Amino acid sequence: MYGMTGYSCKEQYFGKVYVFTEIKSVNSRFLDINVYLPSYLNFMDIKIREMIKKKLIRGKIDISVSIKFNEDAYEVKADLKLAKKYIENLKQIIDHFNLKDDIRLFHLTKYDDVINIERKKDYDKYWDIISKSLLENLKEVTKMKKKEGEAIKKDLLSIIKNINNNVNNIAKNVPKMEKDIFDTIKNKIKEFLDNDIIDENKLLNEVVLSVNRSCINEEIKRLLSHIDYFKSIINEESSVGKRLDFLCQEMHREINTIGSKATLVKLTGNVISIKNDIEKMREQIRNSE
Repeated sequence: MYGMTGYSCKEQYFGKVYVFTEIKSVNSRFLDINVYLPSYLNFMDIKIREMIKKKLIRGKIDISVSIKFNEDAYEVKADLKLAKKYIENLKQIIDHFNLKDDIRLFHLTKYDDVINIERKKDYDKYWDIISKSLLENLKEVTKMKKKEGEAIKKDLLSIIKNINNNVNNIAKNVPKMEKDIFDTIKNKIKEFLDNDIIDENKLLNEVVLSVNRSCINEEIKRLLSHIDYFKSIINEESSVGKRLDFLCQEMHREINTIGSKATLVKLTGNVISIKNDIEKMREQIRNSE
């Protein structure tokens, strides 16, 4: 079992190239991948997404990658023909308006097209470096997610144990509840027998209604089955969050039915406790992958 929270960043130098990678993972119902790259590395976006999909199942995942190059990675070119045109036109302005200004170098550097800075376009060779760094990030993120998962698992096992105890307490009181229902039906029959005319349809409806209200054995059986399955799933190494959440929905449905059928007032506390515990589990499961 894994949580969904993890973080890792790596700073590495390969020769004179500085590579920074970062992965952040937080809770999300689905797998939501966001990749942040400098424009010249955008071609790596799909590769990074595929890498993440192979390792993570759920969560909002933010991946950042940046590279800083040394001077050998840049080409600086001066457009002398264009600079000459700028100078000629600036001189015309000075002469026309009889200005006393001189044309200096810093005037020309204001024009971006005079001096062009280009990066060498051989970024493919950095993929191996970046992918290796991201895999190391993923290992650290997975360790954090596993540690969080163990803590969630511990809490869930404690809660499910409490639910199990409350269900068993309800089951122990079923015979008492059935006896009360039997006595109620018996008294109803006596009332009908005291009358000169017996409405058989009314008597039958009363019996059927009382029986339906009293029978919670099937609900208890299914609820205990869900609890056993929950405890088996929680020990799996794979992603279990969605299945556990579904089981919580099923358990909530069964306890609602039990609550509506139970006639013993003292079982109300057990029913409420189980409902509260199921909600606690669902909150914890939202943090699991």
